Amino acid sequence: MKPQWAIQPTFRLDISAAKDVAIPRFQSAMERRGDEQLYMSHGEYAEFHLEPEMHRLWSPHLLVYFADGSSDDRCSLIGRFAPRPNLWTLIWIFYLAFFCSIFFAGIFAGSQWLVGEFPWGLAIVAATLVLYAGLFIASQIGQSLCSDQMDLLRGRLENVLSDAGLVGTERGRETSP
Repeated sequence: MKPQWAIQPTFRLDISAAKDVAIPRFQSAMERRGDEQLYMSHGEYAEFHLEPEMHRLWSPHLLVYFADGSSDDRCSLIGRFAPRPNLWTLIWIFYLAFFCSIFFAGIFAGSQWLVGEFPWGLAIVAATLVLYAGLFIASQIGQSLCSDQMDLLRGRLENVLSDAGLVGTERGRETSP
């Protein structure tokens, strides 16, 4: 089950191999896949992408990286689904603009109130909060519309892990803002 209310759904897999053993095996399995546009591996970091004909506005890609485990003979693989970088950058520009608007409109409304004027700056705060909520709801709708693609990318990861002999057990899902 997908975590609720996550902008970038994240998961962690425990791998029963040391990080320095797991990474070369994982990279070899990625290279055997052949298609460098769909499977990219860079040291302890890898990406899984969709075929260009499958891309929609809200299509995700899967980023994974190896992290140190609880002991020397174990490591973790952390995966995060994210929108394509161009869309992700646009989303965060909107979030930053909304935050700045709320912050400065709040200061302006406070100043208006202190000098005895009607604090109409609060209307800007309220309107921006509605836009902020709308963007968040749109991101949740986009995730639900691409759940099939998230499952496909997760399946590709599991196939690579299986080919590398690194079958992981899921420790739990995390969410991140």
